[in-house]
Amino acid sequence: MSLEKFVEDFEEAVEDVEPGSLTALTKYRELEAWDSLAVLTVIAMVDAEYDVRLKAEMLKANDTLEALYAQVCG
Repeated sequence: MSLEKFVEDFEEAVEDVEPGSLTALTKYRELEAWDSLAVLTVIAMVDAEYDVRLKAEMLKANDTLEALYAQVCG
């Protein structure tokens, strides 16, 4: 999957994020909508869409969507 598709999937997974409002360089942990529910939703999305077991530590270790994508798909 492409980085662009990953960003779209992330936008769909996190509540209150407008479609098309994020980029690869978005610092997702700084989003107003980033909370414990968003963490769980993103973990579930990555598991379902990418067949990767994403751990909370991986979300903490990255800051941008591009870095998270590299961790998930790299």
